[in-house]
Amino acid sequence: MESDNREQAAEVDHLRWGRFEDWVQLVRFPNVFSLFANCAAAAIIAVGSLSRLNTVIPLFFVSALAYWAGMIFNDVNDLEEDRKHRPDRPLPAGKISPAVASHVATAMLMLGLLILSIVVVRAKGYTEWMVYSLGCYCLLWLSIRLYNSQLKATLLGPLLMGLCRALNILVVGYAMLGVYWEKDFSTVREFPDTMVAYAVAMGVYICGITVYASREEQASNQGSLALGIILELAGLVVIGCLPMWTAGRPVSWYFPTNSAYPVLVGLIGLTILNRGIQGVVHPVPRKVQLAVKHAILSIIMIDAAIVLVFAGQWYGIGVVLLLLPAVVGAMRVRTT
Repeated sequence: MESDNREQAAEVDHLRWGRFEDWVQLVRFPNVFSLFANCAAAAIIAVGSLSRLNTVIPLFFVSALAYWAGMIFNDVNDLEEDRKHRPDRPLPAGKISPAVASHVATAMLMLGLLILSIVVVRAKGYTEWMVYSLGCYCLLWLSIRLYNSQLKATLLGPLLMGLCRALNILVVGYAMLGVYWEKDFSTVREFPDTMVAYAVAMGVYICGITVYASREEQASNQGSLALGIILELAGLVVIGCLPMWTAGRPVSWYFPTNSAYPVLVGLIGLTILNRGIQGVVHPVPRKVQLAVKHAILSIIMIDAAIVLVFAGQWYGIGVVLLLLPAVVGAMRVRTT
């Protein structure tokens, strides 16, 4: 007993902070570009612009901090499982101490709340939307902690993961609405049903990816894989119908919403379906992991299609370019 206590004390006294590369792997850095695409789409749907960089950049950083904190808590929660299936990840490999990782993740969430609060105070915009943004951030914090608990292994796990992504989108969208209140009170004050529909759709899509990836390190259950694909496609269907939620509002479309846009979203969906079916037919880890990576990277193309129809080709091209760091990063950094 004494020797065990001495070993635990020594472990605490020698906390390992790891190298920069270890943290890049821990937070799955390449995946954050899909989140940035979500933030861009949320802002464009909400206010039609990304022009106020003094607001956009801090909000994107807040979103990234919450995402990275979730990734860190995920690895802390899965430490014992990762020791069996992913022993080269930073925590099971002993490169970073779990205690250090947990404190850093908590600090990220606190810093995100601080930055968001500063944006809210400095903006002097429409108070209602700012309160909603702060409220969504608090719910996001709670959802991250609930997901990275015993609930992760239950049916609520994928739902909480989807909720995290939806709330992250709403944090950015509501904050942008509040900031742009001074510019156009009448339009911005209306309930942002299109943005909320987008957040729900992306939440369902992420829920589907989570269900699909639930056993990606082992032989996966074909039923779970099929359910994951269905949820992904359900989210895409809602995204393809987003222009329907703008009925009665003056929107300048930059792409045909009744023909070309649904076809574009459908084509993206076909590539996701193709990869997903390959995993169902051959439910081995390699096939499933490739399908998961493809579904995550496809988020950028989905958001590019949304931005294209709401804001035009240059914004769309800007979102597509996020694929470059995402793909290059995925090749250099292991995210599974």
